[in-house]
Amino acid sequence: MTTRNYLEVSKEFTRELKLAIEALNATINVVGLIATNDKPSLAYARATKKKFNQLGINYDLRTIPRLELEEEITRLNADSSVHGVFIYFPIFFNHQDDYLRNLVDFRKDIEAGSQYWTQKLYQNDRFATNLDSTKKALLPCTALAIIKILTAHGIYGKPEMGKPVAGKVITIFNRSEVIGRPLAVMMSNDGAKVYSFDENGPLVFENAKPRETGISRTEALIGSDIVITGVPSDKFEKIRPAEITADTVCLNFSSVPNFSEEFENYPGTFIPRVGPMTVAMCIRNTVRLFQNFHQVTK
Repeated sequence: MTTRNYLEVSKEFTRELKLAIEALNATINVVGLIATNDKPSLAYARATKKKFNQLGINYDLRTIPRLELEEEITRLNADSSVHGVFIYFPIFFNHQDDYLRNLVDFRKDIEAGSQYWTQKLYQNDRFATNLDSTKKALLPCTALAIIKILTAHGIYGKPEMGKPVAGKVITIFNRSEVIGRPLAVMMSNDGAKVYSFDENGPLVFENAKPRETGISRTEALIGSDIVITGVPSDKFEKIRPAEITADTVCLNFSSVPNFSEEFENYPGTFIPRVGPMTVAMCIRNTVRLFQNFHQVTK
């Protein structure tokens, strides 16, 4: 099983973040917006609020009717006392969600899901603005959480290595614009060949560029060093140990288990969830937003 518990890894990061927040000696205000009765979303929202507050960030969780979200986001964008905005998706389950995601001012976009940050990621632009090379760009929380967990397990090399996963083959089952596609871009920028699967078929990413491929699920799985899944559906055919090699690293970030129960006895590295680490990365992004755009320098 896993060489290090994912909860231990997230606790290490939160300890570091607490020290960073204390060092700022400032009040950071975040507003979370939820417009659903979905139980997993509500649980995640409450857990997020609790963790932010524990680390010293004021987190105001607001329940908003979904048709009032646009007006609320616009108001929060204009409120200088608010330093970060967090929206719990999905809401409309269509392109309206993308519109709302892009409506958040990039300087307050904790999840880094707006077009401003997405474009920087796809262009491999590592800086928050073109004016200051000391301010680093933000990365999507869940995708970043996955990479940080793999790094802590010694599977992903350190960033200073230049290409920390050079020569690796990675398969990802999820190509959403929020997690799967950004993750494929990030990992291919770091040297991996990434096979990306969704309901529209496979693509292969190399150096952040996608191209068509005819590779099958079977071929991709057996040839992969790392397999990552994020399919929120019980209809997904769960991956079995017989489909991969014994030393393949497996990670699931979906709320639905994408690996079979046989993985309870898997001898290699299996990481069943990343939620706590995602919350830690949201806090990390909040601190970075505050430092980049809201901190008053004396």
